Order: sequence, then C-alpha cells, then structure tokens
Amino acid sequence: MLIDIGPATLVLRGEKGGKDYRFDRTAVTARVEAILGGIRECLPVLKQRAWRIKTTAALPPVARKMVEAAQAVDAETLTPMAAVAGALADELTEYLKGEGLEFISVNNGGDVAVYNGRQKPVTIGIGDIQEKSPTPYVLRIERVTAFGVATSGFGGRSFTLGLADTVSVVAPSAPLADAAATFICNHTNVEDALVVRRKAAEIDPSTDIPEEWVTVSIGELSSPRVREALAHGQAAAERLKVDGRISEAVIRLRGEMTTTIARNENIRLEVKRGN
Repeated sequence: MLIDIGPATLVLRGEKGGKDYRFDRTAVTARVEAILGGIRECLPVLKQRAWRIKTTAALPPVARKMVEAAQAVDAETLTPMAAVAGALADELTEYLKGEGLEFISVNNGGDVAVYNGRQKPVTIGIGDIQEKSPTPYVLRIERVTAFGVATSGFGGRSFTLGLADTVSVVAPSAPLADAAATFICNHTNVEDALVVRRKAAEIDPSTDIPEEWVTVSIGELSSPRVREALAHGQAAAERLKVDGRISEAVIRLRGEMTTTIARNENIRLEVKRGN
C-alpha cells in the first residue's frame, strides 16, 4: 500500500497467515498524521544538536526515538532530524504489530523498518540516488527479527557534508540506520577544488544545520581522491559497527565501493547479473 502525506511517502507490505495483508488505509493514514503531528510539535527541540537535549520524558515516542538515535550515533554533530524518516517508519511498524502480522516492512522514501517474525530471508535493493534507479547490488538479510535499512547520499532528500553516491546501512532499528547513514555519508569527504560547498542556510533557511558547509556539486574526482573519500566513510562505519550501533554498511562513489560486510552469516551483499 502506498501512502503519501506531506513529507512522508510510505510503501507498506505485510503478511499474516502466509498471505499478503490488506491494511486499513483510513486507520494507517490517521496514525501517520498523528506521528507527523508529534514531530511538528517538537521541531524546535529536534533541530538542536543532540548533545543539547538533556531529557526526552516530555517528548512523544517518535521524537524520543529520533533523539536517542542521534545521540547514539554522534551527539556532537547530528541533530535528531538525521533520524526522522527512519523514526517515522519504525513508529508505524510498532503500531502495525498490533494487527498480529508476521511480516511488516515500512519503506519511507528509502528508509525501511522491517519486522520479520519468522526470520525468513529478505532481499533489499540498493538504489542509485543520482540516477533514481536500482543498482545491481542487493542486501540479503536472514535470521534477523527486526532491523532497519537506510540510505544517504549526495543528491538525496537531505543535505550532506560528504560526497558518497550512496551509503546504505543495516542497523538494529530504522532510526539508528537513518542517523548512521547520514553520519557515515558526512565522512565520505575530501577537500578538493572540484568539490563545491555552500552554507546550508543559504540554500534552505529552515534547515536544522544552518552553519554547516554542505556539498552542492562534485566534479570529476580522480580515482585516488575517490578512494580517499571512501576510506574516510569506511573508517566511520567500522567505528559504529564495533560499538554495536550498526550491523553493516555499503558505501558507493563514482563506480567504486567499500563495505564493512565480511563473514557475516546473517547479512550478505549480493550482485544481480554478476559474480
């Protein structure tokens, strides 16, 4: 089922009793509107750096998830808005569990929350943000009950400080995956005359990162510079993986790729139409 409300474009899939589940559109729409309303009420708080937020007791659940994810990934540099898409998907998934489904996926514009009660194999494609099309790469996830997958990159829905075409992250929850994808993508960075940046506030006065220098264009980088940017992103991803914040990450830039995935029995990177 497709639901398009304001900033959220959601694709829902569910299974119950081994069959595709038909969601109640009216009920789901009302729930999404309520979640979005909770986020809007808290925007002044959610646009602050995560380290400034000392208590979340008065916030609605979706806002608490955003704050907790940003603080877990990097409280110094991230605002909770880095986890907004994943948190909405996660909160809606929690609501849908009440209908007794054995499988739920909520895809919020590429940030996906999955509940997989039977732990069946799940395949999730990695899209190309620049081309708005699928890539040959897919993530195969098995024997995991609940997880989130998020992708960030230059040209996506949000600003980035980095250069990566895509940073796709698998994490224990969708808010964590969303915040981590933003953080890792910000680190896929090099200083180069071919990379043009502007203050975020000059492009969008309502942004949550007004003073950050965000990427606005990338020229034809040399292979060494591409590999350097990928290495910076890889290092950031490995730190989050060691800390248990994420499960795995895949980073792509200008036809080159790096990943944290190695000898993982539950998460594999596969290539369609290739070796």
